[in-house]
Amino acid sequence: MRAHSLIAAGLLWFCCAGQLLADTVEQWLVRMDHAVASISYRGTLVSAGSDRIDTMRVLHRVDEDGVRERIYALDGPPREVLRDRDQVRSLVSGQASVIVHNPFPTRLLPRIPLDEILGADSVYRVRLIGTGRVAARDSRIIEILPLDQYRYGRRLWLDKDTGMLLRSAVFAPNGGIVEKLSFVEIEIGASISDSELESDLENPSQVTRYQIGNAGEGEFASRKTPIWLPKSLPKGFRLTSVGHGGSEEQRYEHLLFSDGLSSFSIYIEFESSSGISEQIESRGAMHIYTGSIDGNLVTVVGEVPAPTVRLIGRHLRRMHMPMLRHLD
Repeated sequence: MRAHSLIAAGLLWFCCAGQLLADTVEQWLVRMDHAVASISYRGTLVSAGSDRIDTMRVLHRVDEDGVRERIYALDGPPREVLRDRDQVRSLVSGQASVIVHNPFPTRLLPRIPLDEILGADSVYRVRLIGTGRVAARDSRIIEILPLDQYRYGRRLWLDKDTGMLLRSAVFAPNGGIVEKLSFVEIEIGASISDSELESDLENPSQVTRYQIGNAGEGEFASRKTPIWLPKSLPKGFRLTSVGHGGSEEQRYEHLLFSDGLSSFSIYIEFESSSGISEQIESRGAMHIYTGSIDGNLVTVVGEVPAPTVRLIGRHLRRMHMPMLRHLD
């Protein structure tokens, strides 16, 4: 009788322990967000697209002053990206560097807006799909599956011990891999000196400055009423930034749309579409649509499938036209 009681107690403990260890998707994404924002690391990262492979060294330091990051190429032309909090500099040896003051700062590893992708109105389905091993570390795999053909899906490999993102894959609506980022070696909790975060490119150059989506005296003046809007918009995308800029001879408008995970920008250059024919360029997961409407040059660019930028570029209307509607 005593033996049966012990067996029953053991089974009950096993079931309860299993429930306690069964972390949810939300808990894993919270861990990832915390890891990206709080853990210093150095490693070697491989970025692969349909027709390219790039290898990069990554140095990422988090301290009381914020985040500093240096990413530099190990193959191809010498080039670097330096980040100091929300200021990002892209450097190429022998050419002008660029400083971007950006309210949507460039990030090597994404931050996932939980309330948007896990909410009732989400245009994604998120789930745990298994385990894996990346850079000699055990990982849990999360899949973010889009509910339509207008955006990409993602798979995320998160470090089992820390929640750190070790690998991400962007896949098309047909399931094909469009782009992949993967650490092949990583030191989590690394101590990184100031000197490691400084560029060592030769032939330092002048710096060009410009503003993106930032109110004030910069190239863009945000929070203005848009002149143009898409007539048709895939469900979930919202207008998050409006900017106008340029000279008196050449004015333009910039619109930024996001669903919380995917985003695209629209640029309308007024009265400058002479001789422009419609075309779409592909650069990894990014597509760039160029066309014209009513004598204005239209460019739509974003990490979304080609049909999305084409749909948006072909259905722009001035604000006096009917307001935009979401596609079902």
